[in-house]
Amino acid sequence: MILSAGKSCFVACPGCYNHFAPTLASTDHLVGFVCAYQDRFGLSKITVGGGDPLTRPDLLTLLTELKTLRLSISLDTVGTAFLGDARIRFMGKGTASHVPADRTAALVDMIGIPMDGATDAVQQLFRRHARVDEQRAILRALEAVGARVCVNTVVHSGNAAEIGALAGLLAEHPCVVEWQLFQFMPIGPLGHRNRERYRVDDDAFAEAADTARTEGPSGVRVTVKSAQARKNRYLLIDAGGQVWIPSQSAATAWSTTDSTGERETLGLIQDPTTLDRIAAHSAELAGAAR
Repeated sequence: MILSAGKSCFVACPGCYNHFAPTLASTDHLVGFVCAYQDRFGLSKITVGGGDPLTRPDLLTLLTELKTLRLSISLDTVGTAFLGDARIRFMGKGTASHVPADRTAALVDMIGIPMDGATDAVQQLFRRHARVDEQRAILRALEAVGARVCVNTVVHSGNAAEIGALAGLLAEHPCVVEWQLFQFMPIGPLGHRNRERYRVDDDAFAEAADTARTEGPSGVRVTVKSAQARKNRYLLIDAGGQVWIPSQSAATAWSTTDSTGERETLGLIQDPTTLDRIAAHSAELAGAAR
């Protein structure tokens, strides 16, 4: 399960898969739904993402409440507000207040930080406004508080050949314990609209993954996630409390029809029947796989 805790972001990614909501669901509603989902389906892990979760004013309260459910919690964030008050650049205006890295790290099992290139030119092909020196400062801040960090890299046509350079950079940050490589998925309003700019074929992605495995820092676990492997694997909750999945076929193989800017909504977290629709969708996928 991926919970979009924030409705805004510190960077702007033209290939973003997300559907941004205009409002924030309350922490009570979010935690209540996660608890009910856990009771019914046996949830053991949750990813708190965004928009950027550090833009949520009561993020630490939300994480504290989720921790009481004994879940494994990953927090995926650009991390800008760990360094101080941070400017909101996408789907909102103003400034997000500084979020203490030490308090955050104490509430989660892993903090995911994006790195898509070893230079600003490559990094900003996909993640506008994200500077390499700032991302490295964020890694140092997390290292100083003993955080366990997973670096997340979206592999696309513009950076697939640069994975070796990024591997060398990550070797300088001992807080990094995992490196995840995601094949760009042409889904979501922005990802689908800009699909031709970022699309990377399976062979190029496999080559980038091999480079990460052979040249990645010693002791860092490299996890490779192709578009096909992630198809129909995620249940998402947007910042407003809408439960959704990408609009993709039930077939296990990836096809061109799975490239879409649309989503299928399963209901609001405040609606108890949403869990029934989730169960029905899971049964449909299981039946198609047989």
